[in-house]
Amino acid sequence: MSTAERQAPGRPQAERQSATAPAGAAAIVLAAGRARRYGRDKRLEPVGAMPMFLHAALLLQHVADTLVVLGPEDESQARLLAEHGVDSVHCPQAAQGMGHSLACGVAQRREAAGWFVMPADMPFIRPATLDALARAAAEHELAAPAYQGRRGHPVWFARRYLPQLLALSGDRGARAILEAGEPFLLPVDDPGCVWDVDRPEDLERMLRAAGVQNQ
Repeated sequence: MSTAERQAPGRPQAERQSATAPAGAAAIVLAAGRARRYGRDKRLEPVGAMPMFLHAALLLQHVADTLVVLGPEDESQARLLAEHGVDSVHCPQAAQGMGHSLACGVAQRREAAGWFVMPADMPFIRPATLDALARAAAEHELAAPAYQGRRGHPVWFARRYLPQLLALSGDRGARAILEAGEPFLLPVDDPGCVWDVDRPEDLERMLRAAGVQNQ
């Protein structure tokens, strides 16, 4: 695959939003965690020409208006997102787990028709996968891409899940909702939808596999 297929351009992509996503849908990037296993703030690791968290946000902005959930002290990250036309919110309870961050983001976009949700450490998803998921979201209330049978991200939650999402807390995120429901799994030939970056060697391997060169 070419670098162009993987690498998001370093500019806002609002004008490229998918025409197939449900009207009024929102997208949420979870970027409040500090990633202790990584050894340093992995959100700031470069992917192409920009930090990982910004790269992921601009990718998801291809699908819907995007909100990035940050930690309470992430002022520089918020400024960088604003420079690229991406909204953000500071979650005071971010340290208590991903569930709090997701509930915080959904609360800020509670009027949306539904939510595409993705962690900030998954910047290698192909735009074609996002377009396909946007089409699936128009027909399914709970959906996610799947690579070789493994469920990936982003995950789509229709508006009926608003009460459950607002009630989330702790470290499990929305896993309980997915386990209780029957998400539509969209088969894709895109390992990027299941690649998450836990350690520096993970990022190095994924950059090589995706053909992305840091600048």
